[in-house]
Amino acid sequence: MRILRSIEARMQNYQYKNFEKTRYGKKLLKFKDIHKGEKCFIIGNGPSLRPEDLTMIHNAGIPSFAANRIYNTYDKTDWRPTYYFSEDHNVLAEIRENVEKYIEAPRFIPIYLKWYKNLAVKNAVYFKQILGETFTPDCITDDITSGVPCRGTVAVTCAQFAMYMGFKEIYFIGVDHNFSRMTDKDGNLIIDATVKDHYGDVKNADENTKGIFNVDNATLSFMHLKDFADARGVKIFNATRGGKLEVYPRVDLDEFFK
Repeated sequence: MRILRSIEARMQNYQYKNFEKTRYGKKLLKFKDIHKGEKCFIIGNGPSLRPEDLTMIHNAGIPSFAANRIYNTYDKTDWRPTYYFSEDHNVLAEIRENVEKYIEAPRFIPIYLKWYKNLAVKNAVYFKQILGETFTPDCITDDITSGVPCRGTVAVTCAQFAMYMGFKEIYFIGVDHNFSRMTDKDGNLIIDATVKDHYGDVKNADENTKGIFNVDNATLSFMHLKDFADARGVKIFNATRGGKLEVYPRVDLDEFFK
């Protein structure tokens, strides 16, 4: 048994280093430029998210990306995501059954969660997530077949996929960029009990939270994403109702749908 595990580990290590050549990497090729020139929404789970906004996206037929516990909105809108992501192993460990039960869209999941965290998801589309210190400007990609840098927020992962798919206008909503418990670039803990973390009834983070949002790293990620997108003629806007993400030009959602 130990020998078999050793062989499996070596195979996985080889596949991880040559991910674009694997069946997982090749499967991602079908998404290249399939939405060339289109616009899309990337939807966060922040407290500003409103079901009626999702309904407007649904009625307009605009493709959208969403993540994690977005299914909590399903009883209030006919909208459903076009593409779904979950990349945090603590979150996915809690919600995997609901993901398999409620999410009908392609489910994009990092392969390391399957191989190393025992978090396989039925019918998942696996991708290689590059972990580690990935907060430099060059750690943004629009070639998802070989690896996608982890930038501390799933919204940036979605945006990298959106660019690979050919979208030329990206709109964030529900990305409040503000949590009840956060750390800054120096590791200082910031606590604000008046802040709500998520849409709906999902509880706020507490002292037992395994992963606390690093707001400065996330801001840096959004800035690098903007520079990367600008250089490629991709426009990114923030249509969130309020929040603290000021990296992108603001768009009034109601005016957008008029």
